[in-house]
Amino acid sequence: MISAALDPKVRRYAGHDCSHLVHAIYERAGFPYAYASSDDLYDGVERFQRVEHPQPGDLIVWHGHVGIVVRPSKRVFFSFMSSGPGIDRYDAAYWMARGHARFYRYIKNASCAGCSAVNASFEQTQPN
Repeated sequence: MISAALDPKVRRYAGHDCSHLVHAIYERAGFPYAYASSDDLYDGVERFQRVEHPQPGDLIVWHGHVGIVVRPSKRVFFSFMSSGPGIDRYDAAYWMARGHARFYRYIKNASCAGCSAVNASFEQTQPN
């Protein structure tokens, strides 16, 4: 995932927004999914399961923004920022002001047995 994020070809292909950058990185790393906007990702899409505790490579999503968790112990993520691709802390005031972030993990098998039940259960126990 890291090498895909650093690949200049991926950055050129990704355009200038966060959701296209994340999609291009996942594709290059061998984790394909149908392109989805950050708002669609926030609501949940096929191939991703919502998780409470992120790991490196998981998505972090707000309404209107998406990134890839790099170092959860330091709350660091990678995304397309106002100055271009870069990293930031998701507990920084700017990101906290965007509201509660959600984390999603890519599920390799397309059927993702139980994802709907897990996501529905998770929704009932978490604040919006």
